[in-house]
Amino acid sequence: MVKKIMSLLIIGFTVMIVSGCGLSEEEVIENISETMHEAFNRQSPEPNKDIEDFKIYFPEDHTIIEESEGNLIFDTQDQTYILFYNVLEPPTSDAFCLAEERRGNYLFLESYQDDERFLYVKVSEVDRDYELQVGMGGLRLTTQTDLKGLEETFNQMVDMINSIEIVKIEE
Repeated sequence: MVKKIMSLLIIGFTVMIVSGCGLSEEEVIENISETMHEAFNRQSPEPNKDIEDFKIYFPEDHTIIEESEGNLIFDTQDQTYILFYNVLEPPTSDAFCLAEERRGNYLFLESYQDDERFLYVKVSEVDRDYELQVGMGGLRLTTQTDLKGLEETFNQMVDMINSIEIVKIEE
């Protein structure tokens, strides 16, 4: 009987420790908020993919699924991304961020602006996952991820969006 009680206590204690190790939703969002400025200002990787209107950095495991005017859909083994782009919209445009603000339904929406660009991050709940959106001017990159992957995905998306070089459009 004592062995059973000890076993149950050990299992219960182990479950408490393991479940307490992960960051809470609030902690992850706070980490994103605290690192936004630094993330948007760090050196971005060199673009390694040429798309019709721009160049972009893709991590090695990303594959383009579909490319159409204004949209690029790509994925990794377990995550799909959608990049909407309007190359005529200046990098200082806040239109996408304002639209998300009006739409509501978000846990976190924060923007960052410098002399050359306007950037924002939005996190909202979708079923049991989170929708993460990172935008800059006429660019909006969106994906879904779980809480555990939210912070890492944010950093990857910032690297991608920071790396984009718009190809000059001939008039």
